[in-house]
Amino acid sequence: MRLRTLRKDAPLGGKRVLLRIDANVPVKKGRAVDGMFGRIAQVAVDIEWLLQKGARVILMTHFGRPDGKRVSAYSVRPVAKRLSQLLNCKVPICREIVGEKAERAAARLPDGGVLLLENLRFDPREEKNSPSFAQALGRLADMYVDDAFSVAHRSHASIDAIADILPSYAGPRFAHEVEVLSRLMRAPKKPFVLCMGGLKLKTKLPMLKRLLPSVEVVLIGGALAHTFFAAKGLPLGASAFDEEGVTLAKELIRTWGEKIQLPSDVVVASSLREDARIRLGTPESIRHAERIMDVGPETLKRYAESLSRARTIVWNGPFGYCEREAFSAGTQAMARAIADRIGEAFTVVGGGDTVPVIDGMGLFNKFSFVSMGGGAMLDFLSGDELPGVRVLMG
Repeated sequence: MRLRTLRKDAPLGGKRVLLRIDANVPVKKGRAVDGMFGRIAQVAVDIEWLLQKGARVILMTHFGRPDGKRVSAYSVRPVAKRLSQLLNCKVPICREIVGEKAERAAARLPDGGVLLLENLRFDPREEKNSPSFAQALGRLADMYVDDAFSVAHRSHASIDAIADILPSYAGPRFAHEVEVLSRLMRAPKKPFVLCMGGLKLKTKLPMLKRLLPSVEVVLIGGALAHTFFAAKGLPLGASAFDEEGVTLAKELIRTWGEKIQLPSDVVVASSLREDARIRLGTPESIRHAERIMDVGPETLKRYAESLSRARTIVWNGPFGYCEREAFSAGTQAMARAIADRIGEAFTVVGGGDTVPVIDGMGLFNKFSFVSMGGGAMLDFLSGDELPGVRVLMG
């Protein structure tokens, strides 16, 4: 799979580069929650490279779900603050995404200057993959670079239609992501262990079907496990699960049951309150008002044994309600068990909820590859053609 990429010696001095990034990170008290290896921190390295080459960089990103309306809570201001910190220069925001004011701001950029456009999703044409919006974006620059693999599965104007307007290239991180995931699909070393958490089975089903013939075992955790419990007729109490996925789970158990491992013990809470009673139990013992919140130690020991033999490991999705420290033990234990395989196995982790956990634990560099894509990674590994990849081929 060959992508158009910028050569290291490409003459970029004075060129206006429209760079698509994914800076869609959580915000707390007006600050972007972005760790040392977070989405913004990683792309800042590539922005710095372009600036040092003398390019005039015009950044664009989506931020939250404003549904095509200008919502102040979804302004990119926290992104600009974080980028200013990382790049050691003030990153100004152009409040107009396209139009005369945006064109004037882009034209005034000096060599090595940077500008951040306001949230792309403030314009309803972005998510409609509108040619008119792509043309308006195209008037801001001389070339387009996509360094946002995490949204490559979206047919949006800043990802898809824009490639018909400007000379278009894959950014370094985008190209590396495609290279690594392609290699993973071609020839994974055996034994191959797949670790799946999260909630929605439907979004993970195509990848499961594609990879199940190649894997030794699939280790299931998180709310995804609850869906399989429901498929087996086990009580769930008030636990979160994917109701639409129960039929799909029954099909997977029927076809691939010998490869699918489920938790044998779970951490259970009487409610979501901070003072809730917590106990360890079996999936068969869940009472009416109780919620399964994490996998238990017996399960983690069994899962660690499977991981200790693996030569290839892919992990997507948390194994518990890791937003609460009391229920993050399972996810953290999985992270440590996979990190321990560094040098012995090719380990890939991805997913918007999983990556912050390993970053916070200081384990980011203990994995062979950390994908910034959640849905994009799943779609790519299922064999689907991603719009953002297709337009950069050749």
